[in-house]
Amino acid sequence: MTGNGRLPTESEDREFANAVSAAPATILAGMLVFGGAGWFLARWLDITALLPIFLVLGLVFAGYLVYVRYGR
Repeated sequence: MTGNGRLPTESEDREFANAVSAAPATILAGMLVFGGAGWFLARWLDITALLPIFLVLGLVFAGYLVYVRYGR
């Protein structure tokens, strides 16, 4: 039930299901893209700390994107 006492429609259910599956995919994609960039830069510049830094940055940016897209 929604807040006003009615059952959600089929399109609302589908929209919720899409958001539930898209949120973890977005977070994983962000970590993969930023982690890949961090790995490349770490190998190129020989600075091993770049990989975990970029993984965390990818997680933060992807989490923010999920919040903006689905959390409001």
